[in-house]
Amino acid sequence: MAIVYQNGIAGKICADPECGWKPLSEFAPARLLGIPVGDGYKSRCRDCARVQARAERAANLEQYQAREREYVEANKEHYRELKRAHQKENPEKYEEALRKYRETHREELNTKARERRQQDIEHYREIGRKSRDKHAEERNAYQREYGKANRDKLTSYTNNRRARKLLAKGSHTEQEWQELKARYDYRCLCCGRQEPEIKLTRDHVRPLIFGGNDFIDNIQPLCARCNSKKNLRHVDYR
Repeated sequence: MAIVYQNGIAGKICADPECGWKPLSEFAPARLLGIPVGDGYKSRCRDCARVQARAERAANLEQYQAREREYVEANKEHYRELKRAHQKENPEKYEEALRKYRETHREELNTKARERRQQDIEHYREIGRKSRDKHAEERNAYQREYGKANRDKLTSYTNNRRARKLLAKGSHTEQEWQELKARYDYRCLCCGRQEPEIKLTRDHVRPLIFGGNDFIDNIQPLCARCNSKKNLRHVDYR
């Protein structure tokens, strides 16, 4: 279609009958080997051209996708370079997208990580050993500080691990242990001393090594000294 002026502004009538006249800035250039074709502009405005392109793609989706895959495969390094450049320019955007992906696919990612580790367990153990050796001082310092701030957690972890090694039945929570101490007014049931003068420890009334369970019903609060003195005897101070 020819160029049409309205109020001194050059434009064209879009090939879409419902669109009408628009200024030339709304039309993409029409070139063949760098030479203008016709009046130098496409017959459809940019908006209508996009609508037409989307409709053609939807009608021939598989064909378009196959063509796109072939192009990407043939220009893989070019696309990788574009992606690296875009990531470098927009690090925060990619970090946020990665964080969201990990949150929504946490279980899937954990499962894949466990499978990879099991397939080459020695490789991952060697990585862990090298990391521990390389960061030994930082790890030890962190563990000391964490231990000071979380003594109860570490004690609970140690007790649970010991119970598992001895194949003891049952378990108890940290909350149950705190409630048990409160029930006995934070006193050692053997010597009668009270926290914070002493530090109460979990004592299994029937020792785990002799078939005792790790339920809270088999636990009594004793100070470290009385717990050690009781040793492996079956003594109920309750």
